[in-house]
Amino acid sequence: MVPVFDYVVIGSGFGGSVAALRLAQKGYSVCVIEKGKRFKEEDFPTTNWQLWKWLWMPKLHFTGIQQLTMLHHAFILSGTGVGGGSLVYCAVLYEPPDSFYRDPQWADLEDDWKKTLAPHFEQAKRMLGV
Repeated sequence: MVPVFDYVVIGSGFGGSVAALRLAQKGYSVCVIEKGKRFKEEDFPTTNWQLWKWLWMPKLHFTGIQQLTMLHHAFILSGTGVGGGSLVYCAVLYEPPDSFYRDPQWADLEDDWKKTLAPHFEQAKRMLGV
């Protein structure tokens, strides 16, 4: 029997994992496809010299956490593995300084941006394990 899913999500990074979670919470069956592997603590590089643990280049037997994609005018560095780009963030979540909340571009759109966004930062920290 061939498995059938309501949705297939390509990539398990920040976008894919949240999309899959929200769809599953709504009761849909979801398949997440990731080309990289699931990393254990010992799989992460401990120095910058361990290129095989940093870069995803299977032809060279490098099975690391980041892939370099060369486009015509740009290099794209992206996460490769279960967790995608979040693999290289190391559970870091910076909160903006007070000056961000007072920026004239959006300060008048909400009475207290810091208070409004606080619960969302807390949820992100909880979900990311910060």
